Amino acid sequence: MISFPSLTASLRGEFAVVFFTAAAILSFPIYYLYRYRSSIKRHVKEIEKNISLVRIVRDKNKTNTPPNKIVCMELDESFVKKNESEWSLMSLGDYLAQLSPADPNGFNQLFLQKELEIILGEMLLKNFGMTYGAALLPLLGVGSVAGAIGGMANKISKYFAKCILSSGAEEEDAEMVHDPLALDMSLMELISFVNINQKMNSPDNSDLSHVTPLEYLRRGESGYGDMAYDLGGDEDFPNVFDVEREFAVYVHKMESRTPDYDPDDRSFPPPTEINGRLLPGLYLGKGDLKCTHTRREGIEHRLLCVLLNKLSYNYYLLSKQGDNNDKEELFKVVCNSTTCSSPEQLIQALVDCGHQVEVCPRVILTNFGMQLCVKEDDGSFSYIPTAVMLRTGIERTSDSKPTYFAAPHGGMDINISGPLIGSRGPRPCWIQFYVAIGGLTCFHPDEDIDCPWAAKTSLSEIYSHDDAIRAVRMCAVIAVTFNRIATELNLPFGGYGVLGMCNDSATLIDFAIRGKVSSYPLLSTGRFLIYIVASLIRLKESLVVRNKRNDDPMLMAVVKDIKCLITSTSKIPSDLHISPSTLVDTLKRYEATYSNGIYESIAEAKNIMRGMAEYAKEYCV
Repeated sequence: MISFPSLTASLRGEFAVVFFTAAAILSFPIYYLYRYRSSIKRHVKEIEKNISLVRIVRDKNKTNTPPNKIVCMELDESFVKKNESEWSLMSLGDYLAQLSPADPNGFNQLFLQKELEIILGEMLLKNFGMTYGAALLPLLGVGSVAGAIGGMANKISKYFAKCILSSGAEEEDAEMVHDPLALDMSLMELISFVNINQKMNSPDNSDLSHVTPLEYLRRGESGYGDMAYDLGGDEDFPNVFDVEREFAVYVHKMESRTPDYDPDDRSFPPPTEINGRLLPGLYLGKGDLKCTHTRREGIEHRLLCVLLNKLSYNYYLLSKQGDNNDKEELFKVVCNSTTCSSPEQLIQALVDCGHQVEVCPRVILTNFGMQLCVKEDDGSFSYIPTAVMLRTGIERTSDSKPTYFAAPHGGMDINISGPLIGSRGPRPCWIQFYVAIGGLTCFHPDEDIDCPWAAKTSLSEIYSHDDAIRAVRMCAVIAVTFNRIATELNLPFGGYGVLGMCNDSATLIDFAIRGKVSSYPLLSTGRFLIYIVASLIRLKESLVVRNKRNDDPMLMAVVKDIKCLITSTSKIPSDLHISPSTLVDTLKRYEATYSNGIYESIAEAKNIMRGMAEYAKEYCV
C-alpha cells in the first residue's frame, strides 16, 4: 500500500518531468514567436516610414510625362478653347499628369493606392450616399451602397496611383483608360436597381411622422428648415395670398429666419481640400464660382414655387368630389385684382400686370455635388468640370466600344421678369418643374452655378403664350398624378426613379404640347407608365363629373390637356429597351440634349451612334 506522502512525492516527480518536457517542447515556438513579434514591430516601423514618405507634389509645368486621359471625362478641346480667355479649365487627367512623389526613393505604390482608396471612398460616399447611393444603388441596405462606392473608389485609386507614379516612359495609349470614373452600369441595369430598391425599401407609412408626397404638395414644398412656412409648424400661412400686398412681406419674414444673411450674396460655401499631402491643391467644391442669383432672389423664387405648388394641389381637391375631403377650402392667390385658384391662372395674372414669362424644357449636366477645383499658388482656382458618366447600352459592333452619356438634370423651365417678381437682378426669376430626388414632383427654385459647363441647353423653342399657359397647367396635373401615385403605392423618394427621372416628368408635358421629344435619356418603365395613364384617366373622369355640375371653363381646359398627357404618356420613347429601329430617334434626342459639347466622350458617342443610325435607316426603319 502506497502512503500519501510517497504518492505526493511521486506525483511531484512526474509533474516535474512533464513540466520540463513541455518547457523544452514549447521553448522553440516561444522563441520564434518572440522573433516574429520583433519582426512585426520592424514591419510596422517600415510601414510607418513608407506612409510618411507618401507625399505627392504638383508641378503644373511638368512636361516629361504624357498627358493622362480618362476618356469618358476628357474635356473637348473646342470647349476649352472657347472659354480659355475667361476660365482656367483642366481635365482630371491633366491634373493627375502634374503629380509625382516628393521622394521616389523607397516609395511603395500599394500604400499610396490604399490611402487614396480610403480618401476617395469617403468623399464618394458622402456625395453619392444621399443621391445616387440612397436612391439608385441600395439593393440590401446601406452596406451595399458602401460596397458599390467602395469598389468604384478602388478602381479610381488604382488609376490615380498609376498616373502619379508614371515616369513618362510608357506609351501614351497605356495611360488612356475609358471609365475609371464612370459607374459601370448601363441604363437598363441602373433602372433595374431602382425598381428592386422600390420593392425592398418602401417607406413605412404606419409611422405617423411620415409625410406623404401629396401632403407636401398641399404644404407647398418638401421642407427646408426654419424658413419653411405651412410645414406643420405653428405659423399660419394665409389661405388667400395677395401677391401685391404680401409677397414682399413674406420674403422679409423668410429672410429674418436666415442666419448670417446677406441679401446680395451670390457666393457658395468655400471648397474643402481633399488631402493636401496626396492630392495637392485639389478641392471639393465650387472654388470662387458665383451663383446665378442672389440669396434674396433665391428666397423670392422659393416663395413663388410654394404658391404655385399649393395652387396645383387644388386640382387634387377638385377631383375628390363626392369624398369626405371635397369640402376642404381651395388655396387662392390674388394678383392684379384677379383671384386665382390654379397655377396657370396666377401666371396669366402676372402677364396681365406687365410680366414677361418664358417657358420651355431645358437640361444641364449634373455631378451630384462632385465639383472639383484646383487652388493655384496665387489663390485663384482652376476648374475640373465633372459629371456622372454611365453607359448608354449602345456599343459599336465592330470592336464593342461603349458609348457614354453624362447624367443630365432636366425640367420645364419657367422664367419670369416684371414689376413684382424677377425685377431685382440681371436675370429673371428662374423656377423649374420636375420630379426631385427629395421626394416631391412640383415647381422648384432653379438657381445654379454661373459657369459655361453648367449652362442650360434648350430642348425646344420658347413656347408661345398659349402653349406656356398650357404647360404650366400640365405641370400641375403631373404634380397631382405623380404625387398621388407615390402616396398610394408608398414609393420611396416620392417615386423618383421609378415614375421617371427629372427629364421624364418634363418630357411628358413637352411631348403633349409639341408632339415630339428632344430629351435623352428617357427612363420611365412600362409598369409605372401604366399607373401614370390610369391615374390621369381617373383624374380626368372625376373632373368631368364635377364640371357637369359647375360648367367651369378652367376644368374644361384641364380635361382637354389631360387627354393630351394620356396620349404622350402612352407613346413616350424609352431608352431602356434599345433596338435597331429606334437608333435614329435616339441619336436625334442625344444630339439635342448634348449640343453643348463639353467632353470628348460625348462627341465620340455621337460619331458612333451616327454610324449605326446610317445602317438603321437603310435596313431597320
